Amino acid sequence: MRLLTLALVFALIGCGATIQSYEHLSNETRHNLSTHIGGQVLRIQRTSDLPNAFGKADIFGGKVNNGYTELWYQGLVPDDRVVFRITEVETESTETTMSRYGSSRSTVSAQRVGDNLYGTVTSYSAPSGSTERLPPNMTEFAVDPNKSKEFSVAGVTVRIINATETSLSYQLLK
Repeated sequence: MRLLTLALVFALIGCGATIQSYEHLSNETRHNLSTHIGGQVLRIQRTSDLPNAFGKADIFGGKVNNGYTELWYQGLVPDDRVVFRITEVETESTETTMSRYGSSRSTVSAQRVGDNLYGTVTSYSAPSGSTERLPPNMTEFAVDPNKSKEFSVAGVTVRIINATETSLSYQLLK
């Protein structure tokens, strides 16, 4: 009895973890980086914990994709301003642990009446979950490196070291 109570307590502790959101920057910070015209400057992937049946975090660590932010180098305009394109994509998800890990099952019940066999098959399907990607939000903007060599995107500071018509040297600071 004591072991069963202890197991139940540990199971309920796992059901109580609050859902967290995460951001992963795919580039190194505080290093000199470079890219070409049309090349990616940074990408931030957003995720959150997969919710369980109680609305808490999945105890197995499952994650749901929440979208991303990307910054691309577009070159220079004639007055030497540096042009960037930012793309933000968000997703909406109905996924849960039940839709991801749940399985379908069927039960069969049969009854013999005389020489005949009558039965019922009942099937239960796991709930379906989906993740929908919303239309991207894209914006182009220009930065004058003579006025400011730094700007912020989604909580990451981009420091321009050098920009030419075909390449960009920069650092990312978080």
